Amino acid sequence: MTSRTLEKITVVVAVGVLGVALAVNVRSPLVVLLVGVLVVTLSAGLDLVLRGEARYRPSPDLFILPATLALGAVLFLQLLDNGVAIVLGLATFGALLFAVFWAEHRLRLGIAEPRQATLLLSMVGYVAAFALYAAIYQAKARTLISAPGIVLITFLLAARQFRLVREGAGDSQGKGGQDGVSGAGDGAGLPASEGSSRLESSPRASLVPAAPWPRALLYAAVVALAVGEITWALNYWPLNGLFGGAFLLSSFYFLIGILSHHLQERLSRRLMAEYGVVAIAGTLLIAIAGLSRRAA
Repeated sequence: MTSRTLEKITVVVAVGVLGVALAVNVRSPLVVLLVGVLVVTLSAGLDLVLRGEARYRPSPDLFILPATLALGAVLFLQLLDNGVAIVLGLATFGALLFAVFWAEHRLRLGIAEPRQATLLLSMVGYVAAFALYAAIYQAKARTLISAPGIVLITFLLAARQFRLVREGAGDSQGKGGQDGVSGAGDGAGLPASEGSSRLESSPRASLVPAAPWPRALLYAAVVALAVGEITWALNYWPLNGLFGGAFLLSSFYFLIGILSHHLQERLSRRLMAEYGVVAIAGTLLIAIAGLSRRAA
């Protein structure tokens, strides 16, 4: 990463943090305009950072993480009444936003391991989902109001997660070709010998194209509708925003994990059992902790 690129990222992140700090302190309808301007600014900043890179092809899903992260930060930080907690939240938002810009830039340069970079982006997506879920659930709005918001947010974040699946698969597919596995040379069905020669000419695995839009949108719609139905049932539970957000995040994680492996045609009974055990255990712990705190 050149010093000029680092300077661009730093300026955009600083503007984002200041914008969130300003929006958190606004308690009028003007906050909608501020958040809108902030989302546009961050999206334009990411485009500015990535423009000019050989592997950069503008795509709407690239701007989902910065946008949802900013919106989640504004809504979640408004729930805090401690100045120190708000400052820590702003610092966390700045670090996560920098991580998104850094990972996207290095992916386009081809100097980052696809699996590591996409894993980082996926983790940021889960953080954004939790912040938005917790903020919306804490509002205790009627299902007719809260569920559509949850569905829209889930749809956007799920679409980005599924689009990342193929990019993250580039690392494992490249290694498969290096090991001589037929048809996995470069992720496009090349013979093992051709894949190996291509790997020898490049120190990093190539960036694999993202999942096709129709399949990504279809899978995202399935996840969004499922989480929306869970939200409808969850509104009858006496949980606070944090526990309600964690419950929805657990469901989101399970659905994304299962469908991501299905998208890669790698889903097995063992994987379904592993994701199921983790999701059930997490859901039970969250529900018990939340209801116990409510009773106390």
